[in-house]
Amino acid sequence: MGTADLESTVVNIIQWVLGFLGLIAVIFILYGGFVWMTASGNEEKVSKAKKVITAAVIGLIVVLLAWAIVIFVVGQANTWVE
Repeated sequence: MGTADLESTVVNIIQWVLGFLGLIAVIFILYGGFVWMTASGNEEKVSKAKKVITAAVIGLIVVLLAWAIVIFVVGQANTWVE
């Protein structure tokens, strides 16, 4: 742990996890795009790709909102302490 305080350690861990989840969402978006591009007009594959992309975009939005909430809560917690 070193000399870092608990608050900064927890925030760093949360931001690392959210960054990792964001990366996974982007990878799924790329995967959905790859499936769509290689569908060769197969409607079943195109439908699957659309579902993957939609779910990944929703996941990315959730991750970004979670990150914003963490930043907001930490900022408010700092004003409450002072």
